[in-house]
Amino acid sequence: MKSCVRKLLVMKIADSFIQGFASRSAYWTLPILIIMVVPIGFCAIGQDFSTIAQSHSLQIESLPKKVSSNYIPNLIQVHVDVYSGGQPEGEAAFKELRSMGFQTIISVDGVTPNVAAAESYQMRYVHLPHGYDGISDSRMLELAKAIRDLPKPIYIHCHHGKHRSPTAASTACVLVGLINKSDARSVLEIAGTGKNYVGLFATVERAKFDSTRDWSKVQVDFQVTALMPPMTRSMVSIDHHWSRIQTAVQSDLVNDNSLLRNQKNIDTHHDLLMLKELYVELTRGSRAINDIAFSNYLHDGVRIIDKISLKTPETLTELEQNCKACHQLYRDTPNAKPE
Repeated sequence: MKSCVRKLLVMKIADSFIQGFASRSAYWTLPILIIMVVPIGFCAIGQDFSTIAQSHSLQIESLPKKVSSNYIPNLIQVHVDVYSGGQPEGEAAFKELRSMGFQTIISVDGVTPNVAAAESYQMRYVHLPHGYDGISDSRMLELAKAIRDLPKPIYIHCHHGKHRSPTAASTACVLVGLINKSDARSVLEIAGTGKNYVGLFATVERAKFDSTRDWSKVQVDFQVTALMPPMTRSMVSIDHHWSRIQTAVQSDLVNDNSLLRNQKNIDTHHDLLMLKELYVELTRGSRAINDIAFSNYLHDGVRIIDKISLKTPETLTELEQNCKACHQLYRDTPNAKPE
């Protein structure tokens, strides 16, 4: 409406000027025209600049956001200097991270980091693992301290980049005041964090920025590798063999040559054997002995593993359901693990 009024006013003044010029009185009409039109013109220009600026700001992508990558799973930019994603596998992944400018890699996974690969590309590795059931207050502060003090940009990863690393990255950023709580929740949504991981969501909710915190009192000895509990090490190994079995069983064997097919059979049989041994070993532990439900999950798992082969992909779903039910009871819910 204001724009229309402004245009009509300009047209009216211009019309008066033309009439005045035609009546040979332009000598007084021109100064009036300049006095009246120039401020209006500046207002119009100011409005145009404002419109352009608003239009430009709409074109700038807001954070957090998903980032395209060739070798890094589920890469998410949480903040200008902080990213989350899955475990970098192989030289190509570390090379890509370096090409993106990363200087520090933080692993929150139970797997021992590939320190040599990172160092070969002049990147520092720090190991600050945590579980699926949430992040302790002390580990939250350590992660936040890393975000504040270590060389940036920083890449934080777990195995798949869906659960632990987005929680760690978003929580640490909230603690140091880089993002707000709403953005932290968005990080988990973008990453695809399962709603059943209630401990991880609870971690984000309890994260708070404290402007009065004295970070010099938060002492952290950043290690390249952390000592892991036996149960964690077992679960890491199970996940490793399970991922290989899934890939082999779900792959297209029809297009494989006989040599490749035979090797895939050998590798899968070995992974199944290792997976079964890991389950059996866990059944002998004190946790399984003292908890009947946990023991039943493990024994059912052994039974299902015996049925898995390259020709029976449907058995994968059965073992997945077994794992999911056990995880929901002992892993995903905080403080529900048997001692």
